[in-house]
Amino acid sequence: MKKKERTAIVVGAGIAGVSICLALKKRNIQTILIDSESEPAKHASGNPIGVVYPFLTKHKTAESEFSLQAFMYFLSIWEDLGLESLVPHVDGIYFLLEKDESYDRYSHALRSHQILNHIAEESLEPVSGIRSLFFPKGKSLSPKDLTKQILILANPETKFNCQLTKWQQSENGKILCQTTDGELYCDYLFLSQGYQFAEDPNSKWLPLKKVRGQILQIPKQNQTNRHGILYGDYITAPIQGYQVLGASYDEFKLEEEPRPQESETLWKEMVQKLPTLVADWNLPNARLLPTRVSYRTQSQDRGPVLGKLPDISKIDLTIKYQNLLKKDGKQMKIPYFENVGILNGLGSRGLTHSLFAAEILVSSMFSEPDVVQERIFKSLKPDRFLLRMWKRDQLT
Repeated sequence: MKKKERTAIVVGAGIAGVSICLALKKRNIQTILIDSESEPAKHASGNPIGVVYPFLTKHKTAESEFSLQAFMYFLSIWEDLGLESLVPHVDGIYFLLEKDESYDRYSHALRSHQILNHIAEESLEPVSGIRSLFFPKGKSLSPKDLTKQILILANPETKFNCQLTKWQQSENGKILCQTTDGELYCDYLFLSQGYQFAEDPNSKWLPLKKVRGQILQIPKQNQTNRHGILYGDYITAPIQGYQVLGASYDEFKLEEEPRPQESETLWKEMVQKLPTLVADWNLPNARLLPTRVSYRTQSQDRGPVLGKLPDISKIDLTIKYQNLLKKDGKQMKIPYFENVGILNGLGSRGLTHSLFAAEILVSSMFSEPDVVQERIFKSLKPDRFLLRMWKRDQLT
């Protein structure tokens, strides 16, 4: 008997969405990718250059273990799919350790996470001479090109200028997606549409927020850094004639117009941190350099959000956290939309984390063996926010 073909719809054609498509392709799932824009990577994934490196803490935490594993997974996909020859990039990221507390944190991180030298090592950054953590395989790369190449490799059916307006479980067990391009049915739905999550009544309860970032594009100079440098802000290595200086951060004022004063602030901070780098640069006023404003989505605790989407409409609100310690006290059970997954809240680390996060998500949706330890997955699930809301009696 012929095996029934499974179908999926992925919403959002940024780096998160195409990463989900790639994970689905590995499992031979027929996939449709939809996006309200006219092409992929129109928002934060469309920045000209970004950086790939792991987030580390002094001692092992779920957050840092996930990030390091995500970085290693990124490198494996990069090599296995031949992305090195497809995506403009420069290897090498220096993370400056100017303060003693920074040095203490990251030098301990190397030992506590048992990181080998080919992944990260202490080194002097050659331009400034400042001690740093060097990631030889960290990368300055084009997010837009990476997104497009992953999309080509995943090869889903695509529907651009197509917005998801509503979805619901249909009587035949399928998920009915109503879009501006008509009705679509699928077995699985994956939501990775960034800050547009707020337009969906089933996910708008999530504590995610839209964050504004501004970057500067700097024409490549004759004397410049050959690797990416991070120092609070970052300056990428040059790619295709430009470097990127970024990025500002604003979660309150979200206007789309560039702010000349932010460009100036970014420039002044780089000059202060890396004076020898810019000493011979011949550039106009920073306010006149090309800029790009984009928006990323950040969770309340700044961690990614991935897993089955809880169905908060079916939560038993009579079960109170305050009664948990009483005799016969009940634990709240979280109901789910069983075939609806979410990947969001990647913030500024989408390039590093998306591929691994998508693999974890898709694997969990199909009840495959665990990709990561349960405690790490638990720290990533949307459930964590529901449990906090339950403990604070904020669900009523």
